[in-house]
Amino acid sequence: MNNTPPQILLAEDNEIAKRIIVHKLESENYSVVHLATGENVVETVLAIKPLLIILDLLLPVRNGLTILRDLKSNPLCSGIPVIIFTTNNNEEMLKKALELGAVDYILKPFSISEMMAKIKKYSNT
Repeated sequence: MNNTPPQILLAEDNEIAKRIIVHKLESENYSVVHLATGENVVETVLAIKPLLIILDLLLPVRNGLTILRDLKSNPLCSGIPVIIFTTNNNEEMLKKALELGAVDYILKPFSISEMMAKIKKYSNT
């Protein structure tokens, strides 16, 4: 029997948001891998194969839409659900993210209970 906690990749550059999310996820028995820039997101996803990805659109080095496009075009990780996490409520950008394959989005400031509901919905845990 596998007792390894389900793994979630969090790509988020805001330290406060990161601490809140990591604390909540770990208290719910998830393991979290955090990246503060968009630099190695795709490589990390391929290495760890997380259950779900929470992806900020406005990351340093590489933006979230570019990362999302790369994730969804790679058959090794295209099936992993991606939830966009952003302060940008630009409808065109959010629409583009959904068209590229994101399953949902969460706008900042965020509700931790809303985030957990979406994580449970899309990770089937």
